Amino acid sequence: MHMRTDVYKVVRAVYDNKDEMSQLDEEDRLLVERLEHKLRANGLQLTAEQRTQVERVNKRLVELELEFIYNVDHATNHVMLSRAELDGLPASFFENRRSEFRGLTKKFIVLAQAAEATAVLKHATNEATRKTVYVAQSSHCPKNIALLQEAVHLRLEKAQLFGFATYADYVLNQRMAKTPAAVMELEESLSAKLRPLAEKEMAELCALKRTEVEAAGAVYDGFYEWDYIRYSSQAMANQHRVDMDEIKEYFALDSVLSKVLSLYTTTLGLKVIEASSVLPVWHPSVKTFEVWEADDSAFVGHIYLDLYEREDKYQDIAVWPLRSAVVGEDGTRMTPASAMLASFSEPTETTPVLLTHINVKYLVHALGHAFQNLCSKAKWSQLTAPRDFAEISSQMFVQWVWEPKSLRTLASHYQTGATMPDELIERLVASRNTSRAIRELRQVFRGIYDMDIHRITKAGAIDVVAHYNELSERVALANYGDAHVFKAATFSHIMQGYDCGYYSFMWASVISADMFSARFSGQDSDAEAGAAFRSEILQPGGACDPSASVERFLGRAPSNRAFLQTIGLN
Repeated sequence: MHMRTDVYKVVRAVYDNKDEMSQLDEEDRLLVERLEHKLRANGLQLTAEQRTQVERVNKRLVELELEFIYNVDHATNHVMLSRAELDGLPASFFENRRSEFRGLTKKFIVLAQAAEATAVLKHATNEATRKTVYVAQSSHCPKNIALLQEAVHLRLEKAQLFGFATYADYVLNQRMAKTPAAVMELEESLSAKLRPLAEKEMAELCALKRTEVEAAGAVYDGFYEWDYIRYSSQAMANQHRVDMDEIKEYFALDSVLSKVLSLYTTTLGLKVIEASSVLPVWHPSVKTFEVWEADDSAFVGHIYLDLYEREDKYQDIAVWPLRSAVVGEDGTRMTPASAMLASFSEPTETTPVLLTHINVKYLVHALGHAFQNLCSKAKWSQLTAPRDFAEISSQMFVQWVWEPKSLRTLASHYQTGATMPDELIERLVASRNTSRAIRELRQVFRGIYDMDIHRITKAGAIDVVAHYNELSERVALANYGDAHVFKAATFSHIMQGYDCGYYSFMWASVISADMFSARFSGQDSDAEAGAAFRSEILQPGGACDPSASVERFLGRAPSNRAFLQTIGLN
C-alpha cells in the first residue's frame, strides 16, 4: 500500500480538504496526517525517476543493514591465552573451556564476545591480556566499516531526494524531539553537566590502577579502555562492598519474572495468568500468558515469553508486538499480543537461571514495551508511538530495580527464599552511582555520534571510524593508547532501526526519571500514579501529541532535575 500512487492520491485528497479534515475526530485526523507523511516519505510525491532512485536506495539500505547485523551476530573472533596470562580468572572460567597446545604451552580459547570478554576485562591481573582481549573485541567485523559508511551516504541521498538538508532532519520531523537541534541541545547540556563529575570518577579509577601497578613493582603509564571494567568493578567493591555474584543469588529468573509481572499488573490495574488454552508457538519452550483487567471485566491480550538460548536465536533481550490493539472492520477491538525474547542459559537440575542485577534491569525494561503494546487503546495500527516516546514507559519502570521497596519484593534467595537483607539492598542501591557519570557520558557520546554522522550535508564529509574514535576520546573520556580499534563496526543500533534514534535512551531517561520522581515517589499511591500513567501515556500510544501526554501526566513541562539528582548533581 505504501508504494501505491492511487492510494496516495486518495489520502492526499482528504488531507488537502480542510473542511473534511475538520470534521474528523482527533485519531482519524492524525491517521490521515501520518498516512500522508508515510506515503510522501516513500517517494510518492516525487517524479517516477526520483521514485526509482528511492526504491534503489531503500533496497540497498536493507541489504547493508542485514549484512551488518549478520556479521555482528556471527562474529567468531577469539584469542588464545595461557593460564598464566589469564591469572585472576576464577576456576569456573576454565571449566569445559576449549584449549590447544601451542608448542609446550596450553592455550585457552577466549571468545571476543560480551560475556567472556567482560570476565577477562574484570578479573585478569595482566594488563597485556586485558588489552589483547579488548582490541580483539573492538576490532572485529572490519567489513562493517564500509557497510556503515555506505549506509550513511545512502541515507543522506534519500533525505535530499525529499528536500531535507540532512538525514537527521528527515527522520526527526516525525519524532517527539522534532529537530536535530533539540536533540543536540539535550546531549550537549548533559555532557557539560556530567563531565566534571565524570573526570572526578576517572581520577579515582586511575588512582586504583596506579596503586595496583606500583604495588606490583611496575610503572604506571596511564589508564586505557581495557582498564575500565576492572577498576570500576574494584571501585564498586571498595566503596560499597557489592559483589555481583552474591547479588545474583537473589535473582532467580522464574521468581524475578513472576514478581516483575506482579509489579506491572498491580501498578497498571491488570492481572496475568497462564494461558487457559493451547496457543500455537514457534518453539516448545515458549510460555504463553493471558492479561486481564484486575476485576476480570475484560480480556486485554497475550504475552509470549521465549527466554532460553538456542542456536541462531536473537541474542539480546527484546520485545516484538505480534499484534496491535486496533479496531477491526466490524468495529470490534482486536486484542494485542507481545513476545519477549531473551537468551538465558537453560537451568540445570540443581541451579536455576540466576540473573545479574543489570539483567533484571533489562528484563523490566523489555516488559515495559510489552505492556505498552498491551495497554494501547489507539484505534489505528498506524498510530504507534514514536521511538523517543516509546522508550519513556520502559525507562520509567526501570526505576523499580533501584527502589528499596521494590527490591524487597523482587529479591529473594534462590535456595532459602529469604528476602535480600536491608543492609545489602542499601549497598546495592548506593552502588548505582559508582562511575555513573562516566557511563551516562558514554550514552551521551553515542547519541551525539549517531547525530553527527547523520547531519552531514555532503557524501564523504565524515569518516565513520575516525569520528567515532575522536569523539569518544573527546566526549566520553576514552583512551585507546596505541591500539587500533573500530567499535563503530559493531554499533548495531544505528543499523537496526535506531539510526537518528540512539538519543532516545537519554531522552527517555531524563523524562522518565522526572515522571517517576513526580508521581511514583510523590504523594500519589502507586495505584493512583499507575492509573494515571496508563490513561495518559500507555493508552493513547501514538494517537496523540506525546509532549502533551507527558505534560498532562506531570502537570507541567518536563525537567532534567530529577535525572541529575539521581546521579548526585544539582
